[in-house]
Amino acid sequence: MIKKLSSFVCVVAVLWTSLSWSAGDNSNVEGARDAVVTMVDAFRTDIVEDKAILSKDPQLLEARVNSILDKVINFDDFSKKVMGKYYRRASPEQRLDFANVTKNTLLKTYGASLLELDAERINILPLGPQGNGKETKVNVDFQMESGGLLNIIFYMAQSDSNDWMLSNIVINNINFGLTFRKQFAVMMQQNKNDIESAIGAWEESLAKKS
Repeated sequence: MIKKLSSFVCVVAVLWTSLSWSAGDNSNVEGARDAVVTMVDAFRTDIVEDKAILSKDPQLLEARVNSILDKVINFDDFSKKVMGKYYRRASPEQRLDFANVTKNTLLKTYGASLLELDAERINILPLGPQGNGKETKVNVDFQMESGGLLNIIFYMAQSDSNDWMLSNIVINNINFGLTFRKQFAVMMQQNKNDIESAIGAWEESLAKKS
């Protein structure tokens, strides 16, 4: 059960890296919850309800997951935010490589963990009190079939086109925005600030979490 929970955490954790880290107009906060409802419903109907088929067809599962994540994740922006100050030093090819490595690894290794969700026990809570910032918090409880509850807070922000996107995510009180950035900084230090080596270490790190 621990491994399954860990894998699902990694799937959801990557969502923190999605399209818009800088928020736009935050007047229609219910739109943030609606965006989360759409994403969660896609997991429920396109993945969990077809688990019998998808568990036997990894390529189809990967395609389904990709179709959902492509609507909420910009992996180029992901590479910029996770790489932090090192992003400016990376070549365009290295930035693209980092984004592709992350996307491909996650799709291949973590998609199956979505099959472990209990489709009937996903509770998207009503919006609670919000702070003064530009982000809107949407609280969701995910129940796994094997047991265990994940409380996830999606921090939603609007893109320049006013679409609601994920700007950060907190899972069981762990802030993954900060965690991922710190992890890559450590990889850079361990690899003597060599970006190519750090990207390889990042790929290995993701693969080990499957």
